[in-house]
Amino acid sequence: MEISVSDRLLQGAINIGAFAKKENYFFKWRYVVPAMAMLWLYMFLGKDLKGAITVSILAIAASYSTIYKRVIRIPSAIELVVLGTVITSISYGPVAGAIFGITTTIASEVISAAVDLFTFVYAFARGVIGVAAYFLSGMDIVLLGVLMTLLFNGICQPVYLLPGDFETKIKAVYFFAMNITFNFLAFFFLGNFLLSLTA
Repeated sequence: MEISVSDRLLQGAINIGAFAKKENYFFKWRYVVPAMAMLWLYMFLGKDLKGAITVSILAIAASYSTIYKRVIRIPSAIELVVLGTVITSISYGPVAGAIFGITTTIASEVISAAVDLFTFVYAFARGVIGVAAYFLSGMDIVLLGVLMTLLFNGICQPVYLLPGDFETKIKAVYFFAMNITFNFLAFFFLGNFLLSLTA
């Protein structure tokens, strides 16, 4: 009896599913997914291995930079997402910068267990600075970093302040002051060094 093409495809899918579930030592999804992401990044950045490694490290640092929110429930003013977004944008273009900003913002919110309605506003704002940084890349890196932090806050703070209660206003002032200060220091100490790694 001859097996039909659809039966062969179904059996192949079942075999692949069983293999994926098995997760033997050499094929574990926790290794395969990051490896596939690195391969995609390598191809996306024009087969630039140094760039793929640098952007990957920046993405991991940015994604985990707000993990402290799991313990201390404060606004995530101390973060490396803006730094990584600006560096990626300057080095690899506005699309790469926007993708970096959006994905690492969502990842950092998920990792810090702080996903809420504002997550999408933050992701949108970081996508915007990912595009804007590229077109302003002729500026001094510290000045550009502060300007992009101001742009991020300019997009997010009005939305965040919509409830208008006193506690929200205090949190907004704290976030703005800490975010500007931290990003100034991050760009001052790391900006040029990170750009030299991606050059």
